[in-house]
Amino acid sequence: MATAFEITGPIAMFRRPYTTTSSVSFPVPPPTAIAGLLAGIVGISNGSEMRADGADYWKEMMGTRIAFSIINPIKWYTGTVNFWNIKEPQKSPHIRIKHQFVKNPKYIIYVQGGIEKELRRHLENGTFVYTPCLGTAYALANIKYLGDFPYRQTTEEKICLSTVLPLPPKAKINVDIVASKSLLKVNLPFRLTCQRALCDSITTLYTESTKEGICLTAWNGLDITSYKNQCIAWFPAW
Repeated sequence: MATAFEITGPIAMFRRPYTTTSSVSFPVPPPTAIAGLLAGIVGISNGSEMRADGADYWKEMMGTRIAFSIINPIKWYTGTVNFWNIKEPQKSPHIRIKHQFVKNPKYIIYVQGGIEKELRRHLENGTFVYTPCLGTAYALANIKYLGDFPYRQTTEEKICLSTVLPLPPKAKINVDIVASKSLLKVNLPFRLTCQRALCDSITTLYTESTKEGICLTAWNGLDITSYKNQCIAWFPAW
């Protein structure tokens, strides 16, 4: 079985780690952000009460894998966030930092294996242990449980994905660019250590069109399943 839920909000901010003064967002939620979201819903502690860099929930993510779809077209919004200057408040009590946000994001997230069973229980009952958010704590999110569905691999020769497309190093994939209309590529953080250090990243293809998906004529090395006449490409398990 696999579990699906919809997540929406007025803004999202998945900060690119190399940005400093001005915070720039990834266009889609990185797998690392989704892992934190799942851990928050289920209530897995990150251990930050003991150390600031704690991310102990990664121990519980073993065997869990995800896929996700972009529902609303990606639109950007730039705003200024007013922070307290705690280092030198005598010079200036506030620091205003520009932030790039995804405007009115809407995604569907699929989860299979690992913590899926516990996640499904919380989604069915609406009992989120920690407040769900889209990246940053002030980007509050609404979650709608869509249900669970059988895990069935597709056997079709040509498919059109409704999800973003992960590109594992050993996968051999042929993309029909004309049929896909538009394609964008982004390298996303995939997995962290329990001290929040980057373990792995993964290249991902996505399209901003919610009507046309990513059309494939070959997908050796990928795990693709079907759900309500939609094809889902799964990221590797954590």
